[in-house]
Amino acid sequence: MDGSAEQLPRLRALAASTATAVRLSPEQAARLQQLATELLPHADAIADQVNRRAIAAEPALVDEHDPTAQDATAHSTRDNVGAILSMLAYGVPGSAIEPSLGALELFERLADRGDGLYVALRGYRLGISEFWQMWAQHLADRVDDADELHALLAASTSHMLTYVDRMSAQLAAAWEQTRRRRERGLDVAPEELVRHALFADDGGDEALARLEYDAGRVHLALALPAELTDARVAQLASRLRTTLRAQSVALRHDAAWIVWLAHERAPAPEDVAALAADVEVDPGAVLAIGEPAAGLAGFRTTYRQALDARRVGLLRGTPGVTCHRDVALLAVLCADSERARALARTELGPLAADDEATARLRDTVAAYLACGESHVGAAQRLFVHEKTVAYRVRQAEALLGRRVGDRRGELEAALLLHRAFDGRI
Repeated sequence: MDGSAEQLPRLRALAASTATAVRLSPEQAARLQQLATELLPHADAIADQVNRRAIAAEPALVDEHDPTAQDATAHSTRDNVGAILSMLAYGVPGSAIEPSLGALELFERLADRGDGLYVALRGYRLGISEFWQMWAQHLADRVDDADELHALLAASTSHMLTYVDRMSAQLAAAWEQTRRRRERGLDVAPEELVRHALFADDGGDEALARLEYDAGRVHLALALPAELTDARVAQLASRLRTTLRAQSVALRHDAAWIVWLAHERAPAPEDVAALAADVEVDPGAVLAIGEPAAGLAGFRTTYRQALDARRVGLLRGTPGVTCHRDVALLAVLCADSERARALARTELGPLAADDEATARLRDTVAAYLACGESHVGAAQRLFVHEKTVAYRVRQAEALLGRRVGDRRGELEAALLLHRAFDGRI
């Protein structure tokens, strides 16, 4: 037992017992931000002092046989001190901060050790303790009123403990996965290998091969809500691998989780639809799926398609599964949602009005254009008389100030966007 099981609950209990919600007045909140801003230019010097004291208290933070270990620990401490001061200076809640690159680098190094998680969490606690002493002295030197000093110390302590609790919880949650990866001989995170395969000019096949994922197969990407936990995504990927007898990798994108499935041959469209329906997430969630594509180029293409399809699903506000093949044109049109809305507003003008009569005109124009500007074809599609179609088309042209066929491509795109945005243009 490396002690980490006891360490994390202690950190959480400490945060819970002392981080009572502190209500600062607007003036006090501004004062707190000002005091933190004063220290920002000195963040590196403060971090170096914190780092020296933390290492003196916990020598295991540095491997004496690794000449780069001191720099890695210093990098982590500077990132953390900078994050805490920025959090206080700009009013960012500690619960919103993610582990820094420096912290993750140190975490990777400690993952080679059986007691690494204990050392990492103890390092956070020691570092916060040392930093707090310096921060408290800064406040005491600058704030004369005892009540204000108490309020500012209580509020900033609450922020710091929330920060260290979040960092500790995130590192602990990733510990087992990191240990397993290190045991497999991977010297970089799987996410970095996937990003290399997506964006690097060469070596993408080899990067995926290190994850036991065959870049030469037919790939299919699913975009899942970013709010899903690592464990939930791993569970879904495992079930899909078993059901489809496919390989899989996953990447947490800024906007979504992406899960790739590698098949020996392209799945049929109905199988793709069944696959998407089989993914169990929150009923209101928006999911998306790309199209099957082969090779490393296909790995990248289906990734972009899944993200595009999910963006369309979010813009539409329609929960459930959006397949790229159903929204390919719309995905291109909506690549820039603000410009897409502007296009729709410009092209439709008064024809974008939100009333039942104008909606009938839009539906008629869409059917008329889809039928090659045929009154008869549109009438059959809409189950109305062709004279009704002709009358509505003339009404629409009066609103547009031109013939509907004059800018046919732009008008069709605008009508499509209007439907996609449910009239919110």
